[in-house]
Amino acid sequence: MFNQIVKAFITCSFAALFISSTASAGLILEQYSSNSQTPSTIGNYAMTDFDVVNDTLTGDTSTVNSPLNGFLTFTDQNSAVLDMTRGQANSTDWWVNGEGSDYDIFTTNVNWVTILLPANTRAFSFNVGANLSANGWIKATETNGSGIDTRYYFGLGPNNTPGFGIYADNDAGQCSALTSVTIDPLEWGVGNFSINNDPCTVSVPEPSSGILLGLGLAGLLLSRRATRQTN
Repeated sequence: MFNQIVKAFITCSFAALFISSTASAGLILEQYSSNSQTPSTIGNYAMTDFDVVNDTLTGDTSTVNSPLNGFLTFTDQNSAVLDMTRGQANSTDWWVNGEGSDYDIFTTNVNWVTILLPANTRAFSFNVGANLSANGWIKATETNGSGIDTRYYFGLGPNNTPGFGIYADNDAGQCSALTSVTIDPLEWGVGNFSINNDPCTVSVPEPSSGILLGLGLAGLLLSRRATRQTN
């Protein structure tokens, strides 16, 4: 009977450790008003702006080099690679540029675009604009958690270019990464990208003092029982 109690206690203790070390992270979405600059830090992640390359690379493109590691890839509703037309914010009359300098934007007449992100993306920010008043929505996925699986709706238009920041909530010791963002407005563009792309190490939570004390007492009792049996 005693051995059964000890086994049950140890099993529950390790089950508690396993549950706490595999908890999902979750994504946090923030919206910024039109004509405002993107914060340099999102969810405690330091952001790095994408380079402006429209002056040397024009025309359609399906990928965008990240300033840190890897690249972004645009895909359509059927997961096929999608070409976007590269332009600049200051040369687009329906885009409200809230930044201090010009930057690249990517336009399309397709009303569903998914942005596939590089590995280890902890945070990503962007603006969305349109040449007519419309409603759009955002969803996002991550490596460890449910992501943003309910559509977040927002308004946009020629005088309204909202900004968004999405980051992985790893405060509890997880190491989740943002993997994609899906946007669905109409006759629109997306740009002013910035990213955090840092590796992280999963930290397994230390056992609580109560669990350690219980395991110690169980071991001591087992030792005493074994000693009695040998005598």
